[in-house]
Amino acid sequence: MLLFSGGLTEEQMKILLNGGDIIFDKISYDRAGCKFNNTFDYIPRSMEDIPIDDFRKYVADDCYKNQYVFLAKYLIEAMEFCKNSSMKNYILVCEIDSLIIEPYIGLGDYKDGDYRIEYRLPRRLIKASDIIEFLYYEPYDDEQVKEFKEKYASNFYVPSSERENAHNLIKQKKLIFNRDKFK
Repeated sequence: MLLFSGGLTEEQMKILLNGGDIIFDKISYDRAGCKFNNTFDYIPRSMEDIPIDDFRKYVADDCYKNQYVFLAKYLIEAMEFCKNSSMKNYILVCEIDSLIIEPYIGLGDYKDGDYRIEYRLPRRLIKASDIIEFLYYEPYDDEQVKEFKEKYASNFYVPSSERENAHNLIKQKKLIFNRDKFK
């Protein structure tokens, strides 16, 4: 399956190409959080009622240990992560077997029920051989975007069917958004 990850630095790109494991620095636990507009589990169910400091420490440690990479099915989604960034302009293009990626599937709610399928894959599962290329993206380079549209035509825009696919995934896997888990 063709997937995209936007917002990588040149240093992170080099680490991925060389097979390095640690591509993200460990963040301070007080800056760790849980995005409420997705369905990914950040803590085991048994820890749902722990104090906020313990929650943040767990999230910070888990994210560092697993080096999660967020992957999108469509290039336009990855490009959104690069906007307004002066250093995180690289987009990873990779092809990963759907059997590997399936357990790491989730949903993001981008605005008013515009659900999109996403993946939160541990870095260790992305091999250098999975990498097709890195795209350098500057938000206002129209010629570059035109090339991307031509090269990845069938994977560029989010099709209208994606909303239906996302709703079906919610039903099949009984996915719950984080905003609903922690009420």
